[in-house]
Amino acid sequence: MTRERKKGQLKLEGANPMVLVESNDGPSEPWTPEQEAIVDAVSSAVKRYIKNTETLASGKYAHLREKIPEYMANPGNLFIAVCTDGVVIRYERKTLADRKFAITVVPHNIAEAAAMLSQNLVYIESPELPHPQNENFGVELKFSVHSPSKETSKDIVATRIWFQTKPLLPGQDELPGTKPYCLLSVRNQLDIEIHGELVSEAGAATSTQPFVARSTMRLMAGWDCIEVFPGFKREVWNADFAPLWAEHDVLGAALIAHTRDAHLSTLDPRASARRQYAVLLAAFKALLDTNPDREQALQTFLQDNPMLLCPTHVRAWPKLPLGSKVTDFVFRDATQDYLLVEIERSTLQLFRQDGHPTADLTHAQGQIIDWKRYLEDNLHTVQRELGLTGITPNPNGLLVIGRSQTLSANDRRKLQTMANESPKLRIMTYDDVYENAKAVFENLLGPMWDTGGDTQIYFPRVS
Repeated sequence: MTRERKKGQLKLEGANPMVLVESNDGPSEPWTPEQEAIVDAVSSAVKRYIKNTETLASGKYAHLREKIPEYMANPGNLFIAVCTDGVVIRYERKTLADRKFAITVVPHNIAEAAAMLSQNLVYIESPELPHPQNENFGVELKFSVHSPSKETSKDIVATRIWFQTKPLLPGQDELPGTKPYCLLSVRNQLDIEIHGELVSEAGAATSTQPFVARSTMRLMAGWDCIEVFPGFKREVWNADFAPLWAEHDVLGAALIAHTRDAHLSTLDPRASARRQYAVLLAAFKALLDTNPDREQALQTFLQDNPMLLCPTHVRAWPKLPLGSKVTDFVFRDATQDYLLVEIERSTLQLFRQDGHPTADLTHAQGQIIDWKRYLEDNLHTVQRELGLTGITPNPNGLLVIGRSQTLSANDRRKLQTMANESPKLRIMTYDDVYENAKAVFENLLGPMWDTGGDTQIYFPRVS
């Protein structure tokens, strides 16, 4: 097999992809025929293997994509070291740069090559050296507790971690067609679980809520997976069987991920629904923070997610005409009560500098009054022709306008006074809508803890 041969030094720094720094310092040492043969066999098998994992992840098992490791589903650079006593493979995540595939013969054993390619994160012990001799081997992992209210941070534990294995060999000969014996296959992904209890920050004597926080983290290394194959049996590196190895490994990885997720979901069956609504609330908050100039952006979002406005509704009518006026929403709940909703832009002010309502607020209130007048004059027509069965001439009204940060304490008191004077009309800011919906979701599903990143929170049921 003809291949491009380059001489140089492999550069591995932090979380960056590998870089081959080419060198022209003299001719390369030629490979022996035996080394050439094993290089051909290993490179052909691995290339076909990774091509099949990628194809399976995007095709036959696309429905399992999120549970398939990234180096299988979307492979990046790949480096193979043929050592004096086996093979070590370094898989990387895909980057914007072109994918590189490199294989070389090195005058090192698999223990030395694994340590080098893993950037001192994989250690294969020996009877003489059961532990790394380098005190800086591995990476320091530190956990801290941070108090946002007190603006303090305290380290609670710090340790050095690495992946370690014994040089075990298979107890029996490998069967034809099986994947070469893999001593170690380790991913650059740590699953961390923290068990604790939610307590009141004020220390009130209330019942506590147990929780399990699960998060994943990558170590500061550029690889996604390191695999070590001891021994030299060229016949086991048969590329014809690589598709079988690929399917076996893809399904195995997906099964492991599914089993882990199923265990945590059993602890907290509401976790999936809670994450779904947390994502919805985050999207709503992000939209509000863009300060949309057009009311239609808010109308569209709320039309797609009407439970934010009326969590108890059983039916919703967006943009329903009442005479010459058009409502933004009409909701009906399970008790046949109706709610007329008028939404205005989130960028509008509710009160002027002198404390009086703005023209925008007054106009919006007038809209709801006009709808109710139409209902009084045309109640039976509305019930019959618009399908609003059982609606009364004076249903509840909701006006959503502006943001909470524009309101002073006096403005809030004025809103309360207006609500007392017109108990069937409620005025809310978009932040009020957010907080109201969040409270409803939390009452049903448990606390929505915004941890950031990919951390997932589970609340086990208390017996």
